[in-house]
Amino acid sequence: MAERDDHHDISYWFSGFMQGVSTLGAPQRDRIFRACARNCLAQGAMEKYGALFERAGGDLDAFFELLGEAPGVCATVVEPRREWELTFEECSCPLHVQGYVHDPGLCACARQSVTLVMHELWFDERFEVVAEKSILAGDPVCALRVRRVS
Repeated sequence: MAERDDHHDISYWFSGFMQGVSTLGAPQRDRIFRACARNCLAQGAMEKYGALFERAGGDLDAFFELLGEAPGVCATVVEPRREWELTFEECSCPLHVQGYVHDPGLCACARQSVTLVMHELWFDERFEVVAEKSILAGDPVCALRVRRVS
């Protein structure tokens, strides 16, 4: 069997992985992407969110307002202290940026990432995070709706 010239391109593996993940039920998919999100957050993003939390004094609305100051991010207070929308102008997931995954199912990782951030910073609160738009699904932006449920 001839060796492929593009032996470093493993996007075919991720394509099969995403197909397999799509066959799982929501709880199983969430567990997989929660682990992925936790790992990505540990690469430094959680520290940035923690710094914003400190700057906001733990105030949810102020946190989202500060988050909206980041380049390429828009954060809107939909309902004070209860509901917010996060919009990202581009997908920054390394799996997508490096050309491995173009499947909108990957956005479950972003949703889990925001969910983990919210639970880590406001551990006594409950939040629901819903993906509303996805660049990987053809939308012009990625948008997540965050709702406080407790």
